[in-house]
Parts: sequence; structure tokens; C-alpha cells
Amino acid sequence: MHAAKTVYFTVFVLATMAFIFHATAMGHHHWKHVTGKNITLTGFNRTSIGLFIRCVPSDTLYTEYCFPNTYPVLHRACKWSDCQNKNLTENCGCDYLPSSKGIAACTIIAAVFLGIAIILLFIHSIRTNETRVAAILLSFLPLILLFLAFIFMLIALILVGSYLSRDIMAVYRTIFDNESWEDARKIATESYSTRIGWASGLEIIALVLTFLSLVLYCLFVFKLSRTA
Repeated sequence: MHAAKTVYFTVFVLATMAFIFHATAMGHHHWKHVTGKNITLTGFNRTSIGLFIRCVPSDTLYTEYCFPNTYPVLHRACKWSDCQNKNLTENCGCDYLPSSKGIAACTIIAAVFLGIAIILLFIHSIRTNETRVAAILLSFLPLILLFLAFIFMLIALILVGSYLSRDIMAVYRTIFDNESWEDARKIATESYSTRIGWASGLEIIALVLTFLSLVLYCLFVFKLSRTA
């Protein structure tokens, strides 16, 4: 019984820590760091990219100027800087990249699943009297939610790695009015160095903590709770 309570408390703590790291990562714009090698075309030396915003150093270099991480929908209608300066017209519309939308959606869904799992774990820990059906639901629903949260975090990180240079490619694709992503990839690779930022590191930590809580909760549900 003591071992079961210890494992359950550990699961709750790990899941809560995972949610904190995950939420902190979502709230910052350091998912990707881009450093320039040739800035004559884009005009910026470095930029940090988050789920919804992109930031570049201000003229004083002491602060950052942030704006939505959107790009022109129609390349011939406007430039990428129009989205930065919000110079939008009927013929110039801006939107987030599909990869950015996918990453943001996965992180939001993971946060919802993880948050609900923590709430259910807390409710299950302070239960007094409950029916058999309620006990089964409170036991297995957190397991399913933790699993789904882990999957969506993993997908988000895979998308970050797979589309690491996509934002800079979109900039060059707009500048050259080029429909080929491969040409834009080549130019972006030659002109900029892109790496994951510390917010992505926080998301990796959240992924690991969620996985550990999932494993321990499986141990609790399928072995320790039955023994207890």
C-alpha cells in the first residue's frame, strides 16, 4: 500500500512538472534560433522563432522587436516584410506556415490532455466514496490522457526538427518569388544557421517527464493498485 501511494504521488509530481515545463516552452519564442551568414537579402542577422511570434534584435540591440510569425499567402502580392510591418491590403494577406500551425496545434492539444490528466489524478487521490465505474474511469482516463499528451508532444518536436529551416525558406521563397522549396532550402542553408532553442529544450524535458509519469502510472494501475 505504501509503495502504491509513493508511486502515485511521484506520477502526480512528474506530470505537474511536465505541464510547467510544457507551458513555459509554449509561452516563449525561443523554439528556434537563426543566425545569419549573409544578411544582404533579409536584413536581419539573427532571429528567434516561437509558436506564434518571431523576434529580431532592435536597433539598440538591448531589446527585441517581436511580430507574428506570418508570411505572405500570395508571393507576388507583397513582401515578407509587409507581414512584419503589418502593411496588409486586399491583395496582400499573411498567414502562419502549415508547419507552424501543426506545431502549435500539437502543443495546445498536449497541454489540454496533460492538464486534464493532472486534475483527474488529484481528484482520484482525494476520493472518499466512489462507485466501481467511477473508480475505473478515474484510474484509466489519466493513463489515456498521459499517453495522448506524450504522443502530441513527440509529434510537435518531430515537426520542429523536420521543418527547422522552414521559416527562413519561406522568407527566401518570397524574396525570389520562387515556387521551389528545394531552391529556397539551399539558399537558406548557405545564408543562415538554424538550431533549436532553449524552449525546445524545455519541451524535450516535458516529454521525458511525461513519459516517466506514464510508465510509473502503468505500473501503478496494472500492478501496485491491484496488489494494494
